[in-house]
Amino acid sequence: MCFSFSPNDRGAINDIHMNIEFVYFDLGNVIVSFDPNIAVGNVASRFGVDVALAEQAIYRSGLQDRFEHGHVTGEEYAAIVRDTLAVSDVQMPTAALLDAISDMFKPIESMRNTVTQVHESGTRYGLLSNTCHAHWDWIARQTWQVSSLKWPVRVLSCEVSSMKPDGGIYQVAEKLAGVAPEAILFLDDKPENVAAAIDRGWKAVQCFGGEQAVDALKKYGVIA
Repeated sequence: MCFSFSPNDRGAINDIHMNIEFVYFDLGNVIVSFDPNIAVGNVASRFGVDVALAEQAIYRSGLQDRFEHGHVTGEEYAAIVRDTLAVSDVQMPTAALLDAISDMFKPIESMRNTVTQVHESGTRYGLLSNTCHAHWDWIARQTWQVSSLKWPVRVLSCEVSSMKPDGGIYQVAEKLAGVAPEAILFLDDKPENVAAAIDRGWKAVQCFGGEQAVDALKKYGVIA
């Protein structure tokens, strides 16, 4: 379940009834589920490399973090992976690699209806996510198309060169929301990201998609 509220909590219950004018949704584990182990397995199986080496090249090296910060392009990312794994661009084409690391997402089916309910409530909303261009591009090409929800506001770490819980990405999000911090509600699966939002004066709840997200939105009066 979502975090329960006690009188001593930051964002305590007496704040719940304050008017929420903008809702930010995290992408991973709120709108879609994902498993990095699948991404690593994809790279290993599709390009014939060792699983442990693939994991080192993508995650343990910090390369994926740099990609999600927007510090390397897709071509640069692919070139680094190929160099690390000692394979050629013929063996590992850039597009195929970027799809392999991204083919790990599944929609949380009920969230399309949940976001639609927020839209129909008249409350403005957007997406606030740590992600890379490859992941977002892959998701946008799927038949379930999270992007088809037509997010009025989209804040992706790779586009603003800042990742939650760093303050920079929240500053961008606040500017785009165009409302007072206390009028923003943020749903994210990671406690450190929620804590950073609360420290800025936002309302924020650590939860996952599905019923937990619905409970949070109802608690703050966004949907009935």
